[in-house]
Amino acid sequence: SAPPPPAPTPAAAPAPGVYAPPPAPITGAPDPNGLGVAVGRLGSSARKGSKVAIAIASALLDDGEVVEAAVAGKVEGNGAVLVLTDRRALLVDDREWRPYVERLTVDGGLTVQGWQDDRSASLTFQFAGRQVVLDQIVDRPLAVEMAQRIRHRTGAAG
Repeated sequence: SAPPPPAPTPAAAPAPGVYAPPPAPITGAPDPNGLGVAVGRLGSSARKGSKVAIAIASALLDDGEVVEAAVAGKVEGNGAVLVLTDRRALLVDDREWRPYVERLTVDGGLTVQGWQDDRSASLTFQFAGRQVVLDQIVDRPLAVEMAQRIRHRTGAAG
């Protein structure tokens, strides 16, 4: 009979001080939903104030969902972002332990009202008998644009 095959030798650990190659990079587009482009339009203070909310929103986007616009402000005093995609509007805040997340269907059941003064703007959304306010929006032109985009999609544009 044939002798048994030799036992496999264990892989040797690199000697101390020897360079080990980094793990393989993650493949795929770095911004597959286009959120970075929309967020790039925000002013620096808005980006900083909504950084956590933006990260949460990015994790909630579906594969293939395309971001059209974003605006940042506050919901009940917490940093927040509203992201309009080709499928819905997503409102997310950075509340600790349990972020507020609202997935809004952009249809005739959604209305948006906007207000602005010389410092900031606010958007009030009404849907399903409820109301949510995104206020302290420092990028006022983006708030106006967001309201117009939503009104156009809901058929409320006059």
